[in-house]
Amino acid sequence: MKQIALALVALPLLVLAGDVAADAKKCPISGKDANKDISLLVNGQNVAFCCKNCLKAYQGKAFINVAKKDAPGKCPISGNDAKAECKAIKKTAELVNFCCGNCPKSFAKKGGFEPKDDGPKKCPVSGNPAKDADGTSLVINGKKTYFCCKNCPKAYLKKLGVNPDQKVTPCPVSGNPGKAEHSFVLVASEAVNFCCGNCRKKYVEANFKDGLFTGGKGGGDKAKEKKKAKKVKL
Repeated sequence: MKQIALALVALPLLVLAGDVAADAKKCPISGKDANKDISLLVNGQNVAFCCKNCLKAYQGKAFINVAKKDAPGKCPISGNDAKAECKAIKKTAELVNFCCGNCPKSFAKKGGFEPKDDGPKKCPVSGNPAKDADGTSLVINGKKTYFCCKNCPKAYLKKLGVNPDQKVTPCPVSGNPGKAEHSFVLVASEAVNFCCGNCRKKYVEANFKDGLFTGGKGGGDKAKEKKKAKKVKL
């Protein structure tokens, strides 16, 4: 529950269903041809946009609530003052289970999510027509997303870095045992600012793999601590 509460600090957020299966050559906001010179680093991968307005929309509304950060803060690698223009986006996801159908609504309301259901359109994994059937949908940050079959929701979760077969978690609202049929995919993102491109590169290499956040295994934020320890020994 503590982990879930922390994740909600960076919200409310919306998730575009096609984010996982998006065409790298297309702008994720407008769908137009992307300009490689207008891009943002998300989980170690460049996301390109057609214009600066779409880049702004991606950051401030559609995916990342960067506006909540009043100042860039300190670089996690060097400890120096960070720059807002030198950043990387860290996006994580987790599958939350509830005890009943009412608790997800309460959870969404407290998190600032706006429940949304536009009905089945195109499957974000296969691109085929989506279906409104048992096991062919997921609720992602309050939005119901439909898929073409029962296999695609699992594939989508895996691309988000979530184990679709994970152990059912306790309900974060009531505290009672959760149920697999009452689930909510929580996606949270935050901007990590750096002092320079070299520090950003070190952080990305240590914290991301195949478009997923690895939790700093092999370095990342720990690099600063190691640097301090070395100075103490000297």
